[in-house]
Amino acid sequence: MSLRRLVSFKCPGSTTANVLGIGTDIVYLPRFAKLVSDDASARKARTNNRILGKFMHATELSKLQCMRQNNRPDTALVQYVAGVWATKEAVYKCFASSSNTSIIELPPAKTIYTRFCYKTNDSKGIPKLVFDQELAGVYPEFVKAYIDNTKFLLSISHDADYLVSYVCHVRH
Repeated sequence: MSLRRLVSFKCPGSTTANVLGIGTDIVYLPRFAKLVSDDASARKARTNNRILGKFMHATELSKLQCMRQNNRPDTALVQYVAGVWATKEAVYKCFASSSNTSIIELPPAKTIYTRFCYKTNDSKGIPKLVFDQELAGVYPEFVKAYIDNTKFLLSISHDADYLVSYVCHVRH
């Protein structure tokens, strides 16, 4: 039985919403410290940037660069990169747990991570996911089945060593 048929709830100010998928990921923050280290050699920095490019959207990479230029503390950089990773993992798990996977095939994970969506914050600092409409023409069936008329609810929390991302995908 699909999760969509099992869970529905009333969103404030709207009609009933159906849960399409749930995903979560937890990461150990010290593992991400090496990826954002400024004291890495030029060769290591290029390697780190290639790794970041495997899971970060261009918008996220640009924000990371701005954070570096504004001399944000390393802890903020680590939390940002780890938050992006954990969120992308949670989003992919949402898609994978959806009842639509038997009908519409998912694009490759790297495409979902680097080209379909990016993590940002609203004006109040609340994390949110934005889907890049540039690929809607490339994967129209995927967008119709998974993105149109849906919302991704995102929550990120961390302490000194761990960060967790929770994503709930709902159709409203």
